[in-house]
Amino acid sequence: MAVEREVIVETSDTLQGMKISWGGVFGGVLAGVGALILLSSLGLAVGVSSARGADTETIGRGAAIWTGVSLLISLFIGGWASTRLSLMWERTTAMFEGVLVWVLSLIIVLYLTASGVELVSGDGFGVAGQAAADAAQVQRSVSATAWVSFGALVLSLLAAIAGAAVGRRGVERKVGP
Repeated sequence: MAVEREVIVETSDTLQGMKISWGGVFGGVLAGVGALILLSSLGLAVGVSSARGADTETIGRGAAIWTGVSLLISLFIGGWASTRLSLMWERTTAMFEGVLVWVLSLIIVLYLTASGVELVSGDGFGVAGQAAADAAQVQRSVSATAWVSFGALVLSLLAAIAGAAVGRRGVERKVGP
């Protein structure tokens, strides 16, 4: 006589780990870098058109502000696109996808910059174009640029995470039987 047993196996979600959608991440990176190039060309066109009679310091400040704004917007778009393309439901995984979009986008932008491709202007923070008279002025300028760059990186990371959080799809709740 055969004995039948019912075996119930429960799996724990904690052991599965995150399910990152790399297709969504790469799609978000492409959307973010594409938006950055588009916004940079817009900033260049507006900046060159309105540069008549403006001094280099004003142009440098305008370029720095536009570079920061366009970076935040494009990384927000990239984070949003990554979670939308991957059909992401879980909040923590979506935020990690935003971080991955940020990291990969920065690697691409740094590569493009090192290759000689300039976004908005060759002097994003107005340091290289200014002739400094003494070493103390150069040190202050480089120090200020380093802190602004750090702040911009932190803000851009937060923008990518916010975009991923906004792009995450909400869980639909089943109502009724």
